[in-house]
Amino acid sequence: MKQPFAPGDRVQVAPSYHWAHSALGTVRQPPDHIVKFADGWRGNVREVPSLKGLLLFQWVEFDVPQEDCDGDGPYIEGEIDLEYLEAAV
Repeated sequence: MKQPFAPGDRVQVAPSYHWAHSALGTVRQPPDHIVKFADGWRGNVREVPSLKGLLLFQWVEFDVPQEDCDGDGPYIEGEIDLEYLEAAV
């Protein structure tokens, strides 16, 4: 399983992700109101059970606000599936 990034790490979202295509950003701790209402947060990683096994998500603050796949937004931050995050170069 891929290792999570630490808060402050610079990342890029994969172009194949369903939103925030190729966005650059910084991994952050999720805001308190997100942790309070979304189950599964352990530090800066959210664990979500799925049919494919355990999915890991991380909170990313985007360099440039992003629209989601429905055209909503722009969002300055959001959770991204760890499998679609790479270290920014």
